[in-house]
Amino acid sequence: MISAEEFRRLTGTATGQSLIDVLQASPHRDIDLESESVVMPVRDVGL
Repeated sequence: MISAEEFRRLTGTATGQSLIDVLQASPHRDIDLESESVVMPVRDVGL
């Protein structure tokens, strides 16, 4: 077991930079992605 400080030191700070780097390196990065809006039904929940 290690302390939270030691864990953060070993794993580093999650910045998302790795994901950005992978997406920018993709040969398909010029493709436009269009999202579709989907209306989902909402149901009542008794608490």
